[in-house]
Amino acid sequence: MNKKIIAIAVSVIVVIVIGVSWFFLKSTSLNDLIEEANQCQSYQLVGNMEMLENDELKSYQVTSTYARIDKKDYYKVELYDKSLNQSQVIVRNDEGVFVLTPSLNQAFQFQSEWPHNSPKPYIYQSLVSFLKDNKSEKVKDGYLVQGEMTYENDERVKSQEVKFDKSLKPVYISVFDQDGTEVIKVEVTSFEMNQDMKKDSFLQNNIIKETKTEYTDSVAASLPLYPVSLMGSTLENEKVSTIDDEINHILKFTGEKSFTIVEKTSKENDDLQIESIDGNMIDMIDGVAFENDQQMTYISSGVVCSLYSNDLTSQEKLAVLSSMQSSQVK
Repeated sequence: MNKKIIAIAVSVIVVIVIGVSWFFLKSTSLNDLIEEANQCQSYQLVGNMEMLENDELKSYQVTSTYARIDKKDYYKVELYDKSLNQSQVIVRNDEGVFVLTPSLNQAFQFQSEWPHNSPKPYIYQSLVSFLKDNKSEKVKDGYLVQGEMTYENDERVKSQEVKFDKSLKPVYISVFDQDGTEVIKVEVTSFEMNQDMKKDSFLQNNIIKETKTEYTDSVAASLPLYPVSLMGSTLENEKVSTIDDEINHILKFTGEKSFTIVEKTSKENDDLQIESIDGNMIDMIDGVAFENDQQMTYISSGVVCSLYSNDLTSQEKLAVLSSMQSSQVK
């Protein structure tokens, strides 16, 4: 009888030990993958990104490239606007942060902490950090992680879901608002790690040469854009003026909080033109903005929109500019 009891007790202990060992082995396995991801020396993520902006769906192809070279971090994100056939590239290199419009040979230079200043659905380090900081579920073909999320300059964002495969390559990223509506979705089509990369691929002139899109009249034809967020104002008048061979669309809004918007597409240059910006860079998912005194300027897909107001706060200016839509929506 005693032998039987001892045998049962031993069996129970063995089962418990195996279970505990499996648990720690599983945990260690994921932790090891996270550690490997954090030690990554380079990657390139390619995917299709859709953004819901005031009932308008915007579609992009995103290519996010990273390399750690000589103990320095280099980043390059190309956003290709499928509807306008235009690319905008944000790059971080030894000289600073640049926003490039290759089809126009144009660049804006900033002193900024991009992309470390805010999470991004196409920056691998952001995704791995999200996995590390939230509970994950081991699914049949990888890992699924859900949790609260905030994007510094997009107040809609409240939560995020990321799917990784078994080797911790991202599969998709979904971003939701407070109602659970998906406002950003990135479906990853390709992800390669630890490829050989050179500093040259992060230089402005080389990026301009390598990016194939050409300037088309569809960009200019899309103007003017109209804001959906009006802050209690109404469109009083609009006009078109030409300054230095550039066509400017001027929209004046009056009411509770008055403001004026000036929109233009920069002219195409034969050589790369770099404009240094002193204002604070405001990092957005599909573009960037910057603010100087009473003016805030938004740059996206070759379009430059500047908003002037003494009445609006910085957050209100950003809300107006980020709500800009095509001329079909007034």
